[in-house]
Amino acid sequence: MNRGRHSVALLGASAVPALVVVWTVDPFTPILTLVPLLAVMWAFAPNALIYPSRIAYIALGIAIASTGIASLLYAAPRGTIYFELGLMTVSDGSFAVAAASMTRIAAIALPAMFVASSISAHEFLATLAVKRVVPARFALATLIALRLIPVIASDLDETRQARRANGLSQSPFAVALTSLVIAIRRAVRMSDVAETRGFSKPHRLWSAYQPMRFLDWTLVAFAVAVGVGALYVTATTGEWNSAIR
Repeated sequence: MNRGRHSVALLGASAVPALVVVWTVDPFTPILTLVPLLAVMWAFAPNALIYPSRIAYIALGIAIASTGIASLLYAAPRGTIYFELGLMTVSDGSFAVAAASMTRIAAIALPAMFVASSISAHEFLATLAVKRVVPARFALATLIALRLIPVIASDLDETRQARRANGLSQSPFAVALTSLVIAIRRAVRMSDVAETRGFSKPHRLWSAYQPMRFLDWTLVAFAVAVGVGALYVTATTGEWNSAIR
């Protein structure tokens, strides 16, 4: 569902942190990218920002904490060593690596979480197909696959209940095999219907396609500027720690 900003613009803006932090492993670049980027997204797409669920926050917190602990214990020792036991070593370098790892995950995940509910897969794939970034058949197949995920999940549950009612084995392999047969039969029927309705014809119209407007391009431009600015500040202040050796 379109909430004011184009799905391509939202996805592009939320992907900026991932494209930025790959160049450096310092803990400052993710922060310098995340905070201004969220401000830019709030200014240009306030209706598209939806607060994630509590479960999403908990999952993000667990991911950040586990990554920080693993980095703290198993990073290459550097500087003063405070603790050492087998492969586990805690040193000055461990704290730096742990901080960098945790801020990188937060910088990448938070923007994506805020706009995830506002990005329309139909609009995004329609844009890629109309602009011929990807073949129309590939875009259509991807869209159908995404729409069928809840259906396949329902098939798995129904298959499990049916096998339980008939006293048959409920092993994961047996349930998955039966559901796979159902999915293949559904795919064959859907392909016949799509062919009958002319989905294979070139230059077909996509009802969800909308061109990107000025504010959409502005959002992307400001997001890219935030990423470039963060790298520039980190490099000029001497905090740059290149991830490419």
